[in-house]
Amino acid sequence: MNRFLAVFILTVTTALCTWSPVGPQGGPVYSGTISQTDPPVIYFAPYASSTRLVKSTDEGRTWELTSGSLSGYCIDILVHPENPDIIYAPVGSYIYKSTNGGSSWTRLSTPTNNYFRNIEFNPLNYDVIYAVGYNYSGSVYHTAVARSDDAGTTWNLFICDTSSTTSYGYSLAIDPIDTLTVYAGGYRSSGATMVYRSTDRGETWEEIGLGVNGYYPYAIYISPIDPNIIFVTPYSSGIYRSTDRGATWTRTATITGIYRMASAQGNPAVMYVTTTSTVYRSQDTGKTWTTISNGLLGTPYFCLLPSPTDTATVYLGTKAGMFASNDYGNNWMHITANFSFNKIKTIALANDEGTIYAECLDNAVFKSTDNGISWERCPEFLSCGNICALAVNPSDPLIVWALEGSG
Repeated sequence: MNRFLAVFILTVTTALCTWSPVGPQGGPVYSGTISQTDPPVIYFAPYASSTRLVKSTDEGRTWELTSGSLSGYCIDILVHPENPDIIYAPVGSYIYKSTNGGSSWTRLSTPTNNYFRNIEFNPLNYDVIYAVGYNYSGSVYHTAVARSDDAGTTWNLFICDTSSTTSYGYSLAIDPIDTLTVYAGGYRSSGATMVYRSTDRGETWEEIGLGVNGYYPYAIYISPIDPNIIFVTPYSSGIYRSTDRGATWTRTATITGIYRMASAQGNPAVMYVTTTSTVYRSQDTGKTWTTISNGLLGTPYFCLLPSPTDTATVYLGTKAGMFASNDYGNNWMHITANFSFNKIKTIALANDEGTIYAECLDNAVFKSTDNGISWERCPEFLSCGNICALAVNPSDPLIVWALEGSG
């Protein structure tokens, strides 16, 4: 009888009250971008579909959720370097543009039958935008690059790979000095990692094969001071470096699962890569690499943002939130610890009227012993990503069962 009375009282109380978030704080950061203004404006996309961007105008001290919604997972974001209200976001087959800092979005008239993964500005002309992906208008998919010369109003599509083998585009980079030259990275269905180069703004392409079956390269990087130095990161094969614009390649590291590569602003000898497990730094222009993860929680996705105004500062998004370092990655601070954007999939209450367990999608299991006022991140134990259900022992709130997809 008391149990039904409690439900009735809870229902009446809920109808009379308002709701406010209580955590857990943080959440998975999927992708991000940073303007070149002072102070820089930072945007990131949580791991969600649909999703709204999260924005900071004070270098990550405070955050706000933008009001405009994107209709899928946002694997890449591009903010105008000089006008942080202008943002581009490829989401699957479409590219969206916001001119009001993410408050609303317009779907651009991009070529049909394409899937886009990476988007970049011409570094000397921000009206010129490139997006790479693959075209599926025929029986065989082909790596393709779309280009706009008018800030996204109109687009032209160019096929990089005209072979009879299916190929997929994943990354691109524009030569910072000779902006006629564009590189695109992809892989063929055979597993071969491919690099394509254009010297006429994407109109025509030539293949630069690495000679490795490393699958998809999420990152291509060109040195900002020496465009002869190029890096490509085949997902399963390590880091490859060229000092002759891609004519020859040397594998400089066996690090695999790389998502993003970038260098410190004003100090290109310092480079960073994020992987499926951690973050690495090189201090000799990519010849050698070491792990830098002190203070990090979670594992990275597609968000690695060196500060444009402070050489030693870098921002990193993980499955636990956004982190910042002001000493080249030696130490990391959680800068979304007071902002909650988790997606709660499973919750369980203990019988002690104070203990709550919550599983945050693609992040972690959290525990509160004071009805959600404060939260503690539980030790990692997942093997396949996320869990389906939580259950607490009715007589002992310290005993918890978790049902995971793999058992």
